[in-house]
Amino acid sequence: MATSKKNSPKRAKRNVRKTSKKSAIKKSLSLVPSTLRDATIQQNTTLDTLYVVNDSTGNITLEVNAGAEGQTSDMTIKLDDKIIAQNLAGDFPETVIGTNKKLNSQKLTIVATIADTSQETNLTTLTIHLKGGVGHADFPLSKTVDNEGASVDYLCLIEFFDPNNQ
Repeated sequence: MATSKKNSPKRAKRNVRKTSKKSAIKKSLSLVPSTLRDATIQQNTTLDTLYVVNDSTGNITLEVNAGAEGQTSDMTIKLDDKIIAQNLAGDFPETVIGTNKKLNSQKLTIVATIADTSQETNLTTLTIHLKGGVGHADFPLSKTVDNEGASVDYLCLIEFFDPNNQ
């Protein structure tokens, strides 16, 4: 009786090795802090996305972490045409920006310039945290500059969207 190559013991052994190698990579990546892991995997300074809300009167909060230790920032945050923060240096603390129902179809714009003034690293970061909608969302952005003292512009647009109320 002929043995199928597809189910051969040799092939099974090879598949086990591939699977354990993938598991080892995933395990080692899980030991790296998520902000560093995300920054090393993909660097991005722009964001254009939706944040899903519902028809409730539950509050939505926004928090923005601008840069790592030793970095300086200049940030402006707008909700449609209303300025929430302007020329903000540093982080934007967790703040209620409205209710699910009221924020539906509105646009949140965050524009930040982050200067690398750290002597430890040339990595700049911006992380946006939204809570209170259908789920919690974190949007990590990062860019490594070539020279110490260089700056990076971050441009973010988030539209609040209720799929049941359009």
